Amino acid sequence: MRKRIAYLIMAGMLTFTGCAGIGTSGDSQAQAEQDDADGEFMPSSFVEVATGKDTFESYDEIISYLKKGQGYAKIKLKGFDGEILAITESVYADNNENHSIDVSVYGKRNGAIEAYTDVYTTDKEYPLATDGNVIYACSKESYEALFASPDGDGLMVKDNIIKSEDGTYSGFTRETNSFEEADTPDFTGGENEFKEYLKKYEAATPINFTVVE
Repeated sequence: MRKRIAYLIMAGMLTFTGCAGIGTSGDSQAQAEQDDADGEFMPSSFVEVATGKDTFESYDEIISYLKKGQGYAKIKLKGFDGEILAITESVYADNNENHSIDVSVYGKRNGAIEAYTDVYTTDKEYPLATDGNVIYACSKESYEALFASPDGDGLMVKDNIIKSEDGTYSGFTRETNSFEEADTPDFTGGENEFKEYLKKYEAATPINFTVVE
C-alpha cells in the first residue's frame, strides 16, 4: 500500500518527503475525471490557476500564458510520441544555463494538452535533469526518477529512495513501467547502493529552460 500511495498521490503533494508530486495517472486520473463530471475545477499548475482552464490546444498556448521570468522546456523522453512540456515559475541561472527545481509537466491525453504531473525537489545544487529516458528529481539525501506510464499518457515514479533521520534508506525501484507490486521491489540497500543510483543523476543533463522576457 505504501508504494501504491507513492505513485498515485495527487499533483502538488510530496512523494514521501519531498521529491516529486504525481499528477493524474491511475486512480488519481479517475478522480480527476469524476471532478470534471461534478463540475469541479482543480488546477494542476500556476497556468491553470491564472487561466481557469485545464485543457489546452497546444504547447504554444500554454507558453503564451507565461509571464516575464517564468520558463519552459520541451523534453524528449522514451515512451512518448513527440515532446512533453515542462513549465516553471522559478528559474535560476547556473553555469550559463537556466535551471529549475519545480515544474509542471504537460503532454497529450485524449486529444488535448493536459497536465501530467508536478516534479520538484528542494536543493538548487541538484536541478531537475534528464537522460532522455527519465526525469530526475534528486538531492543529497533523496533520489527520484520518473518515466513514461504504461500507456505513454503520463509520468510515473520509476525509483524513489530517501535517507531517514536514523541514517537508513528506504523506498522502491522499478525496471519497467508496471503498476504491479511484484514489479516494484523495495529498496533494501544502504549508503553505497544509494550513491550508485545517484550517479545516474550525476550523469544526466540538467534541463535548460527558455526564460520569458
